Amino acid sequence: MNSVAPTGSISSLIASLCALGERFLALVMLEGEQAGLSLAWMLGLAFAAAVLAMTGWLVLLACIVVALIQNGIVSWGWALSIASLLCFAGAAGLMLIVIQKSRNLLFPATRRSLRRIFGDGQSK
Repeated sequence: MNSVAPTGSISSLIASLCALGERFLALVMLEGEQAGLSLAWMLGLAFAAAVLAMTGWLVLLACIVVALIQNGIVSWGWALSIASLLCFAGAAGLMLIVIQKSRNLLFPATRRSLRRIFGDGQSK
């Protein structure tokens, strides 16, 4: 038995697959555009939050300096020194966290797996 499919059904199958592909690509394009806009909004809002946080920190330091001076606890020089030491201590703490988190950038498990697969790189 020689079974030959009619050419109309093959061409309609191809047309249906093309239409399905176009719809899929249109969906991917729309979702990609939405994801891009969401990312742009997130970055913009994160920047605004960072600016507001820095402004709040500076105002807090200014309040501490003014309170120390108005109450006669320390002079201007000492008050500003205390404020700068607070800033340096905060920056040092953040840098320690950054250094600790940077260890995750080295892909340690992947490197161990690759060493097991390809050997340790030393010729015997």
